Amino acid sequence: MYDLATALNFEVEVPIGNHWSVAVEDVFPWWETGNKYCLQLWEMGVEGRYWFRENHYHAHKFRGHFLGLYGMSGKYDFQRDYDACYQGEFWSAGVTYGYVMSLSRRFRLEFSLSVGWLSTAYRHYFPADDYSELWRDHYDHGRKNWFGPTKLKVALVWPLHLSYTKKKGGRR
Repeated sequence: MYDLATALNFEVEVPIGNHWSVAVEDVFPWWETGNKYCLQLWEMGVEGRYWFRENHYHAHKFRGHFLGLYGMSGKYDFQRDYDACYQGEFWSAGVTYGYVMSLSRRFRLEFSLSVGWLSTAYRHYFPADDYSELWRDHYDHGRKNWFGPTKLKVALVWPLHLSYTKKKGGRR
């Protein structure tokens, strides 16, 4: 969905031991077309993942099935002419199930589904006839909550392999 909305997004995942990893994700589409349309979103999330396959070897890292526990938050401004004009902040937390498969020596494909709680505080606004100003609607604001699917991901993964050498004495 982010790619359909031309949203830039990046994720960095770091292994911790043989079964665990931590992933940090940032999403930030920030575009507008004139004063009529805009999609401005900033989202930051962190996810702890348990990998069912042991990751003793570098070639096995981040492959196979995983379960995750995630938390994310962000803010948004969506405007489509006069019809949909909302600003707000949100947070979400839940669980993720995923699978990562190899495409080639350099690339992998990740499939994942997250289910959890999403809560947003929103505010509706109206643009002026010439779109030069925005007026807040004091009657349409509040909080909405949702429990259910919160993320569906199909991602192209490019693992970066950082090598290091051990110094004498076992220290890096």
